[in-house]
Amino acid sequence: MKLVADSRGRLAAKDLFRPGTVFDVTPQADGSLRVVELVEREVPVIKLKRGADGMFNCPHLMSREEIVAYIRADRDAR
Repeated sequence: MKLVADSRGRLAAKDLFRPGTVFDVTPQADGSLRVVELVEREVPVIKLKRGADGMFNCPHLMSREEIVAYIRADRDAR
């Protein structure tokens, strides 16, 4: 598909670029552009508690397998 920018540098393609959608554009070494749609994902949040000594404590201890699973899920979602 060939797209042509208007005088203000905007591209328009209703099938590809829906209004309000956010994209990340990265120039590649060969001169092409890589366009990736940015999608919001739900991120697990763990509330930390501050101990009497000023250190943060995690109320839910996570196993090594759980940490690896969260990292893999985050990596695979991209």
